[in-house]
Amino acid sequence: MVTRTVWLVGFAFRSAQGRLVQHYYVVLEAAGPAAAREIALRRARTPRERALRGGLDVEEATAETREVVCDDLGVWRLGGRGPAPEKPSVVSAAA
Repeated sequence: MVTRTVWLVGFAFRSAQGRLVQHYYVVLEAAGPAAAREIALRRARTPRERALRGGLDVEEATAETREVVCDDLGVWRLGGRGPAPEKPSVVSAAA
């Protein structure tokens, strides 16, 4: 039996040197993978997060959403990859 679920959402971006870098966000307050992705995308697009990436935006199409579950014994495990987004987010890149 699962007692708690959280989500791990990753987005890629290219560094100024052209390297592919992955940023991950832990999302506690989401009802499912689509909601977790939207919450993480909102966080990724805040001025503070963009500044940490040198002003670069994340590549939304690269979103990776994974469920992280804690069982009754307190053991955390990473679930399989969630479905890929079917359409672009409604969250503005300028947000």
